[in-house]
Amino acid sequence: MMEKADFVQKLYKRMQFLKFLDQFVIEPTDGSSGSSLTVSLGFGKVGSEVAHRAKGLGMNVIAHDPYAPTDRARAIGVELVSFDEVISSMDFIYLHMPLTATTSKILNDETFVKMKKGVRIINVARGGVIDEDALVRALHYGIVAQADLDVFTEEPPPKDNKLILHELVTATPHLGANTMEAQEGVTIEIAEVVVGALNAATAVNVPMVPSETIGKWEYR
Repeated sequence: MMEKADFVQKLYKRMQFLKFLDQFVIEPTDGSSGSSLTVSLGFGKVGSEVAHRAKGLGMNVIAHDPYAPTDRARAIGVELVSFDEVISSMDFIYLHMPLTATTSKILNDETFVKMKKGVRIINVARGGVIDEDALVRALHYGIVAQADLDVFTEEPPPKDNKLILHELVTATPHLGANTMEAQEGVTIEIAEVVVGALNAATAVNVPMVPSETIGKWEYR
């Protein structure tokens, strides 16, 4: 996110061509402090943690998640708003949501044209929540200034994927929790969930769903 604010990737590419700081005009960039951030168009465990850290950077945070409890958002100073309000006013859009029939291609041509020009997109959720062709067009027309993508609709993506080759995109190979510390944490969490299930305890890491859906599960 901070990389997107300062165009680090663009400067890095210029360094590859031996163009140091005094050899090109510095372009105006946006800092992250005081910016708005929509956390993940989803406000679960990871999304709320990102929001908490963004607040520490001095960012104004709003979020959209139809299932998120308002008390969780209120506790860290985040306002839950409508989907349209989120996409029309944000400087950074951070996606953290499952891929479902409802969220598939939730960012598309129709939603991109509603966005604030120069928005930054960060997707570490699932590739299918973004219409990739629409994102290419949004980058071309300057609606999206930069995009960070750790996930793709097709994985591994083909070598001629337009987003991977795009100069305004930072692409990573679905790294997710790919650190030793994170893998250790995932292993411990899996064990705790299994033990909890055997003891009929409430799972603490399931996706947020409507209460009526839980009721249907309970009565099956």
